[in-house]
Amino acid sequence: MNVKCNRAALYEAMQLASSIVPARTPKPILQCAKLATDPEGKKLTVTATDGEITIRYDVTQVQVVQQGSAVLPADRMAAILHESMDETVDLEVTDATCQVVCRDSRFHVYGHDPDDFPVWQDLEDTPAVQIDAPRLRRMIHMTSFAAARENTRYAINGVLWEQTGKKLRMVATDGRRLALMDGAVTPAAAETEQTAIVPVKAWSVLEKVLNEPEEVIQIRIQANQMAARTSLMEITCNLVQGRFPKYTDVVPTGTTHRVQVPVEAFRSAVRRAALLNNEQSRGILLSFSPGALCLTSSTPEAGDAEVNMPVDYQGEPLEIGFNPQYLLDALRVVAEPEITLEFIESTKPGLMRAGKDFSYVVMPVTV
Repeated sequence: MNVKCNRAALYEAMQLASSIVPARTPKPILQCAKLATDPEGKKLTVTATDGEITIRYDVTQVQVVQQGSAVLPADRMAAILHESMDETVDLEVTDATCQVVCRDSRFHVYGHDPDDFPVWQDLEDTPAVQIDAPRLRRMIHMTSFAAARENTRYAINGVLWEQTGKKLRMVATDGRRLALMDGAVTPAAAETEQTAIVPVKAWSVLEKVLNEPEEVIQIRIQANQMAARTSLMEITCNLVQGRFPKYTDVVPTGTTHRVQVPVEAFRSAVRRAALLNNEQSRGILLSFSPGALCLTSSTPEAGDAEVNMPVDYQGEPLEIGFNPQYLLDALRVVAEPEITLEFIESTKPGLMRAGKDFSYVVMPVTV
């Protein structure tokens, strides 16, 4: 293989590959990316996998002198391309060695036999659901942060994809908080229904490339796999197996206390109230009274904090405690200037709403 590539475009592909490959594995080839020209000689495709998630990224800013393929260490190739200041780089492959030629430098990178690289699994025969890139990116951003990480209840280590006709709902939970976002899709058929639990890592990788406002993403789901296709990239992943919790039972209904608060002021108040917290004392107390909200925390070894802010609250006085980090996680992703907080009582979950399509449930804590 002999190709001349735009360095920035190839670096973007290799950087994405580096986010997929495992840091440690008994199979060193999984720490590599496969670079292959297409039969027409119009693009270079970079493929990487960790055994569960696979990406295939097309680099179109390329001149193919000689077709072929190579399997090279993803991290080292990304580092070389990052440090280079050239507009283009030449890749010349002989056997399993790639010579990377820049204007004032040259690297010989040892790789693996391309025939040993895992085979790409294509889901093109599966009907696709279509969704606008900005909408999907926002839905990923607003839910994936709440998913569990390495929880023994394996099903909550992913984000629930629940599609009925033109309606889409994505849900994530770690057992202590739950994020829910509604959106719209164009289904393959009017009555299509699909439910799947997609790994958070797959969504995180996809979120990084959803930058084109006019792009439409194609989502294909089979019994145990999902594929998402953009104009330049396709990602496939194994679905998370297990039964997702019955999340509708967790979302509070019949709330009796309700207040709208400005996001920036509330975020600042929560952050300040939690400044003296430690590992043993992670809660802050929210005390609502007519026209006012007082946030307090107390840590025996460090001291106590009190932050006051005016709010348009007209209900009965209410005190409820929360882990401040859970509140801040949601406040970081909300784009609206105001949110609505809803409560039933101090021992029941609290509900945060932003706009018409985002709901966030947080379990209370004792302070």
